[in-house]
Amino acid sequence: MSRMYPLFMNNFVLPIYDIARGTSRFRAGLVLEKTQWFSQREIQKLRNDNLHTLLKHAYESVPYYRKMFKERKLLPSDIKDPNDLTRLPILTKDDIRKNFGELISNRVPKGGFIPCQSGGSGSPIKFYITKEKSSWEIAAEYRAYSWAGYRLGDRSFKLWGSPLDLSRSKGIIRGFAKRLERERVMDTYVISNKVLDRFAYLLMKFRPDIVRGYASSVFMLARYLIEKGVDDVRPRAVITAAETLFSSMRKTIEEAFGCPVFDFYASREIGAIASECEQHSGYHVSEENVCVEIVRRGEHVHPGEKGVILVTSLRNFSMPFIRYSIGDVATSCEETCRCGRGLALLSSIEGRVSEFMAVYDERQRRIVPVGPVYPVIINPAMHLPLESIRVIQESINRLLVKIVKGKGYSEKHTDFLLQHMQRYLGKDIEIDIEFVDYIPSLPSGKRSTFISKINPFEQN
Repeated sequence: MSRMYPLFMNNFVLPIYDIARGTSRFRAGLVLEKTQWFSQREIQKLRNDNLHTLLKHAYESVPYYRKMFKERKLLPSDIKDPNDLTRLPILTKDDIRKNFGELISNRVPKGGFIPCQSGGSGSPIKFYITKEKSSWEIAAEYRAYSWAGYRLGDRSFKLWGSPLDLSRSKGIIRGFAKRLERERVMDTYVISNKVLDRFAYLLMKFRPDIVRGYASSVFMLARYLIEKGVDDVRPRAVITAAETLFSSMRKTIEEAFGCPVFDFYASREIGAIASECEQHSGYHVSEENVCVEIVRRGEHVHPGEKGVILVTSLRNFSMPFIRYSIGDVATSCEETCRCGRGLALLSSIEGRVSEFMAVYDERQRRIVPVGPVYPVIINPAMHLPLESIRVIQESINRLLVKIVKGKGYSEKHTDFLLQHMQRYLGKDIEIDIEFVDYIPSLPSGKRSTFISKINPFEQN
């Protein structure tokens, strides 16, 4: 029965979904299952062809991009591959807000627009997509899940904290779909020991094939299971998303669930971007749907270097996002994966730009990004008697540390934290400690332990 039900869902129910919704996810999924095994050269050609189609469409039907091309005396044919994209400007969230109407294609019928909203920790942006774009991105998402051994219809226990997504999951029709798909969704916007106790009970009762959700939420549940001695929940795999997955978090999750962790990288604006396969040698980019650049100070970085991620959605013809600065940092890679897939790799997803600390390098007289800061600064705090901590970089020489005290916390623990941070960051940095009763989730539902108010990748 366990094998037959996913086959029924994927080959019978999913096509009916498409007919009822006017989507093409089943067809897109069949294409992506095939193209992932193309050679690297074949995939690059497919990506470049899709990129040219999008650029031509943007030039001919999107006022904002027609203006950008004309100002730079460019034609779509001048851009052959991602290396040539540096000739076009970077698109920021502010650009989208200021030029919203000018970014909409005049070729897509108004009835074809699907209104959407970004997540993230800052002010969200609104944008439009089409059903075709949605079909491709969901198909890419579930292809990535399949690398972890998940198929639609497997029992899935999902830990999610986004109020926007959670509100959409309610209702009779959506509730029926979730039951049909055998997915249980847990609201992790507010987490306490009482909430974790309930999650643990439901987890043992549900016995999922797959656990997936926010990296921090899955980590907190895993730590709780270890503390309570619960060791008989053994899913096939755990899929983490939405937040940076640090090695210490991965180790705890794998210990608690006794299975491998697969990290998945996506955004509401673009959809599925990159994910780990069974080899865990990096993140495969969904190149059929998205073009990824890694840049620093406007230039593409060399393999093995960190930089800011720019993404171009190759499927959104209603409101194209070309060279969109998504606010994340990754390490580039030129290696191929042993799995045999021709999809390009990113060595690692390092986290949000706002999770990187900037420090002043006296030897080179420049500001350099350090981080993500979690492994060096936050990890020691995990062994102290505190319930939660958040470090905020207010400026290049000032940190604000918010702490929720745990049982047994004393002044000596504060002294330890201050000494540890100054040893790592230098004695000139000013560190303010603020004790609070509770550290709330961000509006997105994420639980960032470090937030920087400056962008170290743009500092000189």
